[in-house]
Amino acid sequence: MQLFKSNTFIDDFWGGTAAMLVALPAAIAFGVTIFASIGGHYAAYGAIAGILGVAAIGIVASLLGGTNRLISAPSAPAAAVLSAFALEYISRDFGPDLVFVMLMLIAFMAGVFQILFGSVGLGRLIKYMPFPVVSGYLSGVGLYIIAAQTPIFLGFPQGTHFYEALQTPTGWQWQSIVVGFGTIATMMIAEKYLKLIPAVITALLGGISVYFLSAALDPQLLIANNPFIIGELGGSGGINFVEMINGRFEILKNLSFSDLSILFFPALTLAALLSIDTLKTCVIIDSMTHSFHDSNRELIAQGSGNILSSLIGGMPGSGTMGATMVNISSGAKTQLSGMVEGIMAIIAFLVLASFIAWIPVSALAAILMVIGFRMIDRHSIK
Repeated sequence: MQLFKSNTFIDDFWGGTAAMLVALPAAIAFGVTIFASIGGHYAAYGAIAGILGVAAIGIVASLLGGTNRLISAPSAPAAAVLSAFALEYISRDFGPDLVFVMLMLIAFMAGVFQILFGSVGLGRLIKYMPFPVVSGYLSGVGLYIIAAQTPIFLGFPQGTHFYEALQTPTGWQWQSIVVGFGTIATMMIAEKYLKLIPAVITALLGGISVYFLSAALDPQLLIANNPFIIGELGGSGGINFVEMINGRFEILKNLSFSDLSILFFPALTLAALLSIDTLKTCVIIDSMTHSFHDSNRELIAQGSGNILSSLIGGMPGSGTMGATMVNISSGAKTQLSGMVEGIMAIIAFLVLASFIAWIPVSALAAILMVIGFRMIDRHSIK
């Protein structure tokens, strides 16, 4: 392995730090999307799950994998599969705590499946994956993300369906819409004129700025834990993280075989999508840097990262295109940059926990809608 080479350390450090700045806001948004579907205090927990996912997957996948410059973090396929599962089983009157445990088990099983994929050599099959299949998968996930985030963008509670939100304009909240459009506008401007700063970061700061400017018209926006923001991540008014994780293992004892059996296909689907997402990114890295990755080794590394993430309460992920491109453009050379990304995510969480609590959920929804729109392969559709 090429970790800790003195002549590349600085480049890897700055590359990993820049990649973290891109991956962390998206991971928080993905986590909130998934766990807010459960209801209650789980939206705030979703932010923690996204951060823990960046840390666990970033460090473990980079340590065990062999793909230089690859950045791994919670991703859109994970958000799509898990949020759909959560919405379905909450609607079937499964308890929130039970659904929470089932989501963690799906992530754990998906990691095990990925290790099996790599162990039997399925990673080599990525070269035979037809481009229209990959294109269709990405476009489908993009459309799902847009549909799932539209109600949040309009100010409806988590779990509101796309068509229900569009057909109920009386429920649209001007506060959410203004913040959402402000976030999108900031992101567009940043990409055109502020290329040295990751557009996701600038967009998030822009959305937060619009939110506090809107407080001049609606002072209730300055109340802690109001429905327009993520809310406290811990302490009074927030969640007890340690108690929640310990309670998860108590619920596991009461799961029946029928409960576990319904997790098999969602976990297998998630493992396949995360594997494709990772290996697709690896192929693009190879073409850009004239290198060669080991697909099977990478799948084992990604699976190991997802298993650890699920055990500590984080969400699963994969090798991500956006953060990886930022990592490469920032000068990173080795897989140490991925470990830096994970470590810096932990530091950012410890330092910025109070700041994260005030992030508007509509700003995160707007960022995800832009990401979803860009995942649609318009050229192939034409």
